[in-house]
Amino acid sequence: MNILFENIKRIPGKVFRIVKRDLLKAPVINLNNTAHKKNALISYITKPFRGKTDYSHTNSLEVSEISRILNSLGYNADAVDYDYEGYLDFSKYDFIIGFGEPFIKSFYGRKRKTKSVFYATGMHVDIQNHNSISRVKDVYNKKGVWLPSSGRIVDKAWTIQTMLPDAVISLGNKLVKSTYEIFFKGPVYPLNPPVYILQRYKEIVSSKDFSNASKNFLWFGSSGLIHKGLDVLLDLFSLRDDIHLHICGPVDDEPGFKELYYRELYKLPNIHTYGFISLDSGLFRELLNKCAFVIAPSCSEGGSAGILNLCANGGLIPIVSTESGIDVDEFGFMLTTISVKEILEVIDRLITYKPEELSKLSMKSGEIISQRNNAAKYSEDLSLILKEILK
Repeated sequence: MNILFENIKRIPGKVFRIVKRDLLKAPVINLNNTAHKKNALISYITKPFRGKTDYSHTNSLEVSEISRILNSLGYNADAVDYDYEGYLDFSKYDFIIGFGEPFIKSFYGRKRKTKSVFYATGMHVDIQNHNSISRVKDVYNKKGVWLPSSGRIVDKAWTIQTMLPDAVISLGNKLVKSTYEIFFKGPVYPLNPPVYILQRYKEIVSSKDFSNASKNFLWFGSSGLIHKGLDVLLDLFSLRDDIHLHICGPVDDEPGFKELYYRELYKLPNIHTYGFISLDSGLFRELLNKCAFVIAPSCSEGGSAGILNLCANGGLIPIVSTESGIDVDEFGFMLTTISVKEILEVIDRLITYKPEELSKLSMKSGEIISQRNNAAKYSEDLSLILKEILK
């Protein structure tokens, strides 16, 4: 491979970058080295099959389980990245699951009966884009600056994938499922997203000082800082010095947002910005011990695995928006609006709870999510869904 790259380096810059990208993103063939009679394609990500598994996102866990299940159902499984635009021979596949460019292209010129399932990792793109752009507009109305790069706006609607497959599997609860039922008249199967369990939540909850932890709130998100409501939390916590906000996410990747909220992010004693942190880091465990709550006023999610990881690993008590796609009735608090007013009302109520009350909620959070969203349960549920679709 190195010799090949040395030779193609002589190609003009832009062409070289395209060739190198396509080589590194080439499909991974026959993931399980099997000789079944049927073939399947996973259009999602390939990095776990190239030795690049990490804990930055549960998609590595998901695609690995999809591959394993397809093998158990008698399929040779290939994988391709969702944004791969190179050539693929779709005629060989009996089944295609996933989303993105390869998934869409599989419908063009299809002559054989190939079953396909759209694997939806969030709300329907029309709903997501509407919600995200509305939040970007909220910030413009507050600050006079347009920051669409801090939304989660999907430019490619990929409408075919939400209307032509045989079925849809949607990560998240029934609310997420309902956003697809508006547009798709076939079967939609809701599926709880999986979590990585790297910590013992019972140990963390049992040793936690909730009298102090009750004043500490954790925002744990990825890209799209406005989409995920960080601006609202910065507005809120900048007004209070008796409660602390801890921020874990790629703030440096969104310079416009960082500049606009620089004072709140870095100059206030009760707001602590760490950047991205890994689930297997010491800082992650430290924050699980320090904070009682995870707070996530996002405008659109598919079950928000990032939030679920905090519940399963540390028993953090979730304060989430309805649009998060998580059911938290037994152990958390739901926000019906993404507003300073409502979030402040919830926080003021929570900081009056006794430590033993918070400890019980926290233990319940860890218990329910670690059982409902563990990798084995995800695999079991997904296997049943695929058997139903493929029978």
